[in-house]
Amino acid sequence: MLIRLSLENQQPFPRSLSLSNALSLSLFCDEQTGGVLGFVLGTVNKNLAEQAATNPAMANQPAMSGAMSGPPHVLAVNLAVFTAVQGGLTCWIKKMNKFSEIETGMLAMFGAGAALSVSSSLSGQKAAFGGQDAAIPEGPMQIAQEAVKSGVLFSLLNGAFMKIGQSFSGKNEKTDVFYSHAVGMLTALGLEKYEKNFKRGLLTDDCLLLLNDNALQEVRIPPGPRLKILNYVAGMRVAQQQQQQAMSLAVKP
Repeated sequence: MLIRLSLENQQPFPRSLSLSNALSLSLFCDEQTGGVLGFVLGTVNKNLAEQAATNPAMANQPAMSGAMSGPPHVLAVNLAVFTAVQGGLTCWIKKMNKFSEIETGMLAMFGAGAALSVSSSLSGQKAAFGGQDAAIPEGPMQIAQEAVKSGVLFSLLNGAFMKIGQSFSGKNEKTDVFYSHAVGMLTALGLEKYEKNFKRGLLTDDCLLLLNDNALQEVRIPPGPRLKILNYVAGMRVAQQQQQQAMSLAVKP
């Protein structure tokens, strides 16, 4: 199944990137990715259907139905909508910094699942999870009901997968929420393995702009990575100063 049910591999956007720019970038990238995956999957489905029509041995195999079926251009639109909504909601919710990682994933996946259901219904496809005997939703009420059902199912599946993943990785989401920007910085610099050093030294997000060489030495980060981190932090300070200057100019009469 090509749909992403986990947000573990998504990299956070830099803290200095504005919400509108981050959303635009997320929507564009995820829409393109979903469109390509949808077109490829639709092409595979089409080839399998053509083979089944000419091969008696494949005639009794059940065909795909619902949101994961249809010609390549329809499936491309469906998955483009799904990935764009999921990526956009994830970016927006993370910028709010009010929800845990699992809650963020579940909220984003609810919206993405609902959007996928609406997109497939408008293209004349059967209910996403109704099987071969499912009817095509008709009218706003049925489309809305199917959207809610799909959103809830995607959300619950995503939450379950993320919870299982955390149990195997030993991550504590209650503490990780305080290190989201720090983890994003380390990921951007290719220094993910020093995440545990930050947590050991309680270097939470609100400590980033206060970081200096002594603090990084205290948590046993080598000289090379320290220089990269301090250079990144210096860039954050400059960006914050520029933002403050722009805001002060904007409020002047």
